[in-house]
Amino acid sequence: MTERRPSSERRTEILEAALTIFVKKGYSDTRMEDIVQEIGLSKGALYHHFQSKRDLFIALIEQWMDQFAAIERSDGLRAKPSADIIKKISRFTAKIFQRNPNWFLVEPEIWAFANRDMEIRELSNKLYNRVLTVFETLVDRGIEYGEFKQVNSRMIALSIMTSLHGMIWFVLFQPEDFSLEEYVDLNMEFILNGITKK
Repeated sequence: MTERRPSSERRTEILEAALTIFVKKGYSDTRMEDIVQEIGLSKGALYHHFQSKRDLFIALIEQWMDQFAAIERSDGLRAKPSADIIKKISRFTAKIFQRNPNWFLVEPEIWAFANRDMEIRELSNKLYNRVLTVFETLVDRGIEYGEFKQVNSRMIALSIMTSLHGMIWFVLFQPEDFSLEEYVDLNMEFILNGITKK
């Protein structure tokens, strides 16, 4: 990597390298030197962007939130039925996994760190609640416009989120058996058919 790259590009590359190392070695065993070696950047350049390993880890959680924000900002989804938007978000999440499974493999490190660090816990709670609220809002919208039955929208949102999460984790260990996208579509259809007005 050259020293003349734009700062935003360099930061993204550092985060990708850190993600790889955190998955390989775990947070506790990762050193800043490991990330330097992974990316081929000077130690000074790394510390210019991130003061510590903890700062890097926090930035990774924030980057995951930024990826999800792209689907929230999509104007083209607003006019569609809620079921279509839920399916679109689910497929988008599956595509993030397919592009880089490390985004999901790093989760156990986030959970473990969240048990020891209140700021990490609050940040990870913010991430999960944000995703949950998006699904809950979409279910409420579907109820309001007569698309869905009267249901507990929070529980349905939890069902959608945990189902999606479980599917991705299952595919991590059975990648050759079936298509994640097909698996996601089938499960979302199953959940949504149960709440859709006939």
